[in-house]
This record gives sequence, C-alpha cells and structure tokens, in this order.
Amino acid sequence: MTTAEQQPSTLDDPAQDRPKSMDAIDTHAKQAEKLDAGAVNEQATKVGGAATSANDLGDQLKVFRDDVLREWEGKDAEAVADHLEQLGKASYNVSDKAEAARDILQRVSEILENVKKKVTQLAQEANDKDADNRALIGAARQRKNSATDESEIEAAAADIERLRQLNEKDSNGKKDEIEQALDEAEKQIDELLKPLGLEIEGGFVELVPADASQGGTSASSAGAPINSGGGGTPSGGGGSPSGGGGGSDSGGSYAGVQGDGRPAKPIDARGDNPAKIAEQFLGRNAGDLKGSGELPAMQSWVPNNVNCANFVSGCLEAAGLIDKSQASASVAQLQANLKADGWTSVPLSEAKPGDVVISNGGGHVVLYAGDGQFIGSNNINPDGSQQISMGGGGGLVEVLTPPA
Repeated sequence: MTTAEQQPSTLDDPAQDRPKSMDAIDTHAKQAEKLDAGAVNEQATKVGGAATSANDLGDQLKVFRDDVLREWEGKDAEAVADHLEQLGKASYNVSDKAEAARDILQRVSEILENVKKKVTQLAQEANDKDADNRALIGAARQRKNSATDESEIEAAAADIERLRQLNEKDSNGKKDEIEQALDEAEKQIDELLKPLGLEIEGGFVELVPADASQGGTSASSAGAPINSGGGGTPSGGGGSPSGGGGGSDSGGSYAGVQGDGRPAKPIDARGDNPAKIAEQFLGRNAGDLKGSGELPAMQSWVPNNVNCANFVSGCLEAAGLIDKSQASASVAQLQANLKADGWTSVPLSEAKPGDVVISNGGGHVVLYAGDGQFIGSNNINPDGSQQISMGGGGGLVEVLTPPA
C-alpha cells in the first residue's frame, strides 16, 4: 500500500501543515507585546526625582548645620549640629540609593524594550517561514492530487511529509530562540533587581508553558489552507531592482506554471560562476524560468512567490557545484544540503562572487554578486511574485562558500 493510500486524510488536511510550536510562538509574541517598558521608565524618572530631592535636602541640612555652628555656642549647638550632620548624611545616602535604583530601572526598561522587539521579530520570521513552507506543501499537495502516475503521486506525498518535518524543525528552532531570549532577559532583570529586594514573579517563560498548543489566534493559526492553486505565470515587472525579501508577501497564492511553450534548452554554463549565471536572467520572472528549461534543477511546481531557493539551486546546478538531487525549493533544506557537502560558513567580508547567502532571518536565499551586492529571486513584482533582481541580502544570517 502506498504512502498516499495509507494517509490520505492526513496528507490532504492543510491543518496538519502548521507546526504545533507555532501556537507557542504566537502566545509568546502576545505576552511580549504586553511588556510595558515605558511604565518602568516612568517609575525610573520618578525615582530620579526623589534622588534629586533627597540630595537637595542634604545640601539644605549642611547649610543649616553651618549656620548653627556660626550663630550658636556651647554644647547644645554642637549637639544640634551633630544631629543635622547625621540627617544630612542620611539624605545623601537616600539620594545615592535612589539614583542607583533609577539607573537599575532604566536598564530594566531597556531590557524589556529589547526583548519585546526581539520576540516580535523572531515571531514574524517564524510566521513568514511557516507561510513559505506551507505554500510549498500546498503546491506539493496540488501536484499529488492532480497526478495520475503512481510514482509521481508517491513522490509528491513524500515531499509533503518531508516539507512538514522541515517546517516543524524550523518552527521549533524559532520557538527555542524566543524562549532563550525571554529566559536571558528574566535572568538579567533578576540580577539587576536583587539590590532592590525585588524579583520577577513567575518569570517570562513560565507565563506560557513550552508545550502550549492551544489558543493561538494570530493570522498564521487560521485553519484555512494556504491557496496554492490557480493562475498562470504572473505578469512581469515592476519593483525596484534593489528590493527583495523573503517569500511570504502574497501568502502562497501563486501556483507553479506549466511552462511557456518553449523547448527545454539548458544553458551551457558548467564551470561558470553561479552569480554570473544568475545575471543572465536579470529582469526575468521566476515563474517563467521554472518552465523554460534553462535551469533544469528548478522545479515547476514551486509557487511563484517562494522561488528563491529554487532559483539558487538552478544556478548552482548549472555551474556544476551541486547535482540535481541536492537542489531544493526550501531555504533550510538547501542550506543543510550544502553544509553536508562541505560548504562552510564565512564572514561577509570574505565572501566571493557565487557564494550562497542566507538572509531575511533564514527565510530567504540569494547569491553574493561581489562588491557588497546580492542577486537572486526576490519578491519585487506588484502581485508579490518573484523576479530575478539585485538585492535580497537584508537580515543576513550566513554566507556559505564551496569547498576548495
């Protein structure tokens, strides 16, 4: 019995495409959104005002003491002056402690603001990558359900399972990053608050159990499937050549095209630099390249808004740096395949033209073109589909260079 026959309801259920850890990510993001750094900073300002008042009081007591010693004589005057000196010292001590408390609260406010921004960013990256992965899964499901050949059905079913596992891995990784950020912020704040005799009750992470899988109500948790059907090649065009981010702008609503009628004619590029190969296609829509046969490693079923890894794979295969089995429409899978083949991570300052650049927090991939420039399949068309353009290197994560 085939995989498709064994689990038809599971494979055809889009609700199964979304990792459970996305619920925890969404909940963490909602909790982080409630962190009020401004309120803490406001308290720091009030404490700072108290420090100033206490210091002013100390100055006034010092002046009063000097006046007493100047105007009075005898033991009573000395006793009063001594008492005033002690009060002045106490006021200065209060002022010093209040200033220290103000500085602590200001630092706490900064930590809260930073962790809030970081969790928001990581959650957005997780939701973007989930949308991209589910678009790929939806396209594979469409391919499975429209196929008549048993082997093609089996291959598409296997792609669904593999992409689901990859999506789960990506989601779990982001969830761990978020919880690590929250945990580190909690530890930093606890250390800061110790001198004040305060601590965070319960902590950030404990507010949301790590295995939370219910209650996610963000847009990404909707049960409706991502639509990957309908439509042919998007119209060409628009957008600045410097653009290009990850592939979730259009929610996966652009289907893989079936070709443009031209015969398959792979480019003769073996041994060329992948970036130079990519430059040959500047201004071309990724949807066109999938069906033209010029880059055989590009898979035609991949939606038109998530072709970044598809295009980079095609250029690398055309240059002879990978074989077709190492090509992937998934950024994470292509990254893993290259590392398994001996590609190593280098700083951007050491990047060479043709190196592979993982960007947009891990959700996008382009090629390094030299002189600080990048080239790849970027979401710059008005309809959200991708076009080959310069750019796409923002939010850099890693640069991979081939083995010597």
